[in-house]
Amino acid sequence: MNLLDHIASVAALAGRPWHDHAALAADEHLRFEWYRDAVPRDETAFLRLVLADPDQEMAIAAVVARIDERARSSVDFHAWADRIAPACAHVDFIRRRLAEWRLLLDAFAGRPVDSAAVLAASDWAQRKLAAVVDGDLLVLLAEHGRTRRVRALTRVPRPARPRTAH
Repeated sequence: MNLLDHIASVAALAGRPWHDHAALAADEHLRFEWYRDAVPRDETAFLRLVLADPDQEMAIAAVVARIDERARSSVDFHAWADRIAPACAHVDFIRRRLAEWRLLLDAFAGRPVDSAAVLAASDWAQRKLAAVVDGDLLVLLAEHGRTRRVRALTRVPRPARPRTAH
């Protein structure tokens, strides 16, 4: 399948056939934004098609941008991530990003998280955690955070969060 056919397939699935396919084929930045902003009928099939784009780095970046946006704005991220995971399972970076967002959202919600998963998390995820969490997770990152930057973030004063009964 050539790039124009690929774009036509994505456009049909996303309900966006009116875009200039030649312009999208010629400019990966424009295609990135187009992928990122799409509202497809079937997210799993859409992501599978996006990841078939010949420009793999751009395609992965577009999928990660969609994942990040969904994680920041959705209360049902875990269910959504479970649905789209099969479409992304062949890309290690995306698979790790989904797992790290699950970890982050669980930690931010005060749910228990595995210490080994926190320590194995990327610098990006550890920085996000260090900027927000408190208690045992904060101590863990202060002592064993992967980078000096992560460990320094644990010393930034933060307001105390009220404890909820579990």
